Amino acid sequence: MKKVRLPGKSIDQYVLYTPSTYNTNTSKRWPVLIFLHGKGERGDNINLVKQMGIPHRLRDMSNFPFVVIAPQCKLNVNTWDVASLNALWPDIVRLYRIDTNRVYLTGLSMGGNGTWMWGMNDPDKFAALAPMCGWGNPARACALKDKPMKVYHNTDDDTVPVTGSRKLVNAIKACGGKMLEYIEKPTGGHDAWSTPYYDVKFYEWLLKQSK
Repeated sequence: MKKVRLPGKSIDQYVLYTPSTYNTNTSKRWPVLIFLHGKGERGDNINLVKQMGIPHRLRDMSNFPFVVIAPQCKLNVNTWDVASLNALWPDIVRLYRIDTNRVYLTGLSMGGNGTWMWGMNDPDKFAALAPMCGWGNPARACALKDKPMKVYHNTDDDTVPVTGSRKLVNAIKACGGKMLEYIEKPTGGHDAWSTPYYDVKFYEWLLKQSK
């Protein structure tokens, strides 16, 4: 667990993962994967963040080829706060040996919404985005029309309606966006993330994207 040096109102700590050769290969600049959790992982117990999504996946990985940053949202807020995420950003780029041309953003449910919001607010920060079962404001979606994206949602999601992703995807396509792939499965409920997060091809796709 790491503390944000100058925290925003809703984020003051995060999970950090570095590859096994990070400390020995000191000349390398690493790609970064930022993961935003869902509503159930909010609070001040950082171990909650490790129970879902990318941090959970890391329990089975001996050498994941990314620096991973997984912030924790405080309990008293119901959405990710872009100002607080931007307060975390200086720590990411100054404290760690990263390749700023290969920063990737993903998240599930509330974190899917956070991925959309942060991406639409600051698209130039990211090489690619992968929101899972999220939602957002279609009026701002054109900001992502030239950004490589994979968007995931299940048709039978009874927690976040699938229309949340469909509207955003359609808005980007209406702006002329051609870098987006939308993956909608008919079943699976709210869990649109387990399959991609445990699929090596998902990470291979991310690593091919660069600003």
